[in-house]
Amino acid sequence: MAWMQPKMDWESSYDSSGNYTGDYFNFTDYNRIKNNLAELRNKAVLLYPEFSLGSMGADKAAGDYLYADEINALEDNLDVICNNTIPELGGVKKTYYENTATMNYAELNRIERCCHDIYENLKNQEQGRPRLSFLLGTGGRF
Repeated sequence: MAWMQPKMDWESSYDSSGNYTGDYFNFTDYNRIKNNLAELRNKAVLLYPEFSLGSMGADKAAGDYLYADEINALEDNLDVICNNTIPELGGVKKTYYENTATMNYAELNRIERCCHDIYENLKNQEQGRPRLSFLLGTGGRF
């Protein structure tokens, strides 16, 4: 699994007739966020103490339903990553319940922006990590 660029421009819009023309959250978006969270954890444990994420299950496919507990797992794991790396980036974690409203475009933008910001911070921390260059007795450079 590799990092995928997050979608950070979710919008809700309607045409002049009142028909929804905004973005729809689907299985590819869920898979991207889920896999990006796993990738963030893998990058984070190279720089921070070990931590683990809760189960997010298998990737979704076309026609699969998304449930409140699966969305909550994304929120919980994002919170774990933030708390173990850069807590200020997390924002306010939401909890979703069955048969109630789900994430809206603002929440999706928050989640995806947070993933992006953590990724960029981890990448910069890794690149900026000081390294010592020194010679050992054999003259080899390490």
